[in-house]
Amino acid sequence: MLWCIATRHCLCIRNFCFMIIQIPLVSQSCLSFGRLRQLLGIDNLVLHMGPDEMPGTWAFYREGMSVTLFLIQQTDNGYLLSMDGLASYDDYRFLPYLVDSLSLCLNNEPFTSSDGCSAYELYNENWVADTMGEEVAYLKCYLQLGLKYYLSLPIPSTNVYVDVATLRSVGVSIHSATPRIYGYVHYLLRANRLPCDEEVGNGPVEGAGEVEVDVPQHQSIGTVLSWQTDGSETTESYGREDVELLLQLAEAYRRGEPCDGVVLNDIATIYEHGIGVEADAEVAAHWYREAIRQGDHTFAPTSLGDLYRKGAGRIAKDLHRAVAAYRQSVDPYAWYRLGQSYEEGWLSTPNLDKAMEYYHRAAAVHHHLALKRLVLEH
Repeated sequence: MLWCIATRHCLCIRNFCFMIIQIPLVSQSCLSFGRLRQLLGIDNLVLHMGPDEMPGTWAFYREGMSVTLFLIQQTDNGYLLSMDGLASYDDYRFLPYLVDSLSLCLNNEPFTSSDGCSAYELYNENWVADTMGEEVAYLKCYLQLGLKYYLSLPIPSTNVYVDVATLRSVGVSIHSATPRIYGYVHYLLRANRLPCDEEVGNGPVEGAGEVEVDVPQHQSIGTVLSWQTDGSETTESYGREDVELLLQLAEAYRRGEPCDGVVLNDIATIYEHGIGVEADAEVAAHWYREAIRQGDHTFAPTSLGDLYRKGAGRIAKDLHRAVAAYRQSVDPYAWYRLGQSYEEGWLSTPNLDKAMEYYHRAAAVHHHLALKRLVLEH
């Protein structure tokens, strides 16, 4: 078995282990999962395994949001809460609330660390970013050695792993940016596309002793502004190897081989913004349309709508086509733009009632542009 000790730029790999986040809580109380569920106040909590199946153990997840399990295990002096290092970003953000609720359930008081910090202070956004970055660094190093990187608490299969071939099938390499690797691992998890073994094993290196590995670094050749579904701004970074993989997948798609819609959207993106290729809005529009055909109803129609809304290169501004593209999207940003189209009368007479319908739809999932527009209305 192999395990890793992380430094900033290299890892020492000795015996295999899963990366798992563990938080001990001291308590002499008996855990009532029903009370914990009540304190959490959420309807989508699913108990995957309870003490009837394994004494002193509760494994659970949030339906529709989790890709891995949370695990609570009874110990000699309390309980141990565990979460997979490759848990979803939503679950990372949920963790301090879960820790605090578990402390309230067991000890009737909020969680406080030994140095007086609350769960929200300990497991804040900086901790999330650092922990996710460390997780991806471990993953990169295992893959660089030709090993499989197993998840510790996947849903529902056991012995699920990430490998180089699976990542390359979606245009990702060990030199890709951390958010790109993390995002596509989660995409593959949600699509049930990660491979699994009957038994955990990386046989060729077992017993090999300590191995020092340089963490593969990402070298960006271009970045693109991107947005989360709530409208918060982020960036997508592409390296030379990303572009080469995407162009190979584009050529394979032309030959009739299947390709994911979100990957075709990436191909469109590098052409729209000229990342590693000559910028060509017309070629980008082609790939956005292909991405929609292959099932991307979030990113591609939104980007295609923006392309026609603003115009670029050989693509003339065309509000009719922009609205048609936005209508194919389930992205709250696209709903906001549809609201704008009705308010400003892009295609016909302005219709404020219809505009407000779309603004409220986007605001219901906390899209910041829609929220700001509704504040102005009041």
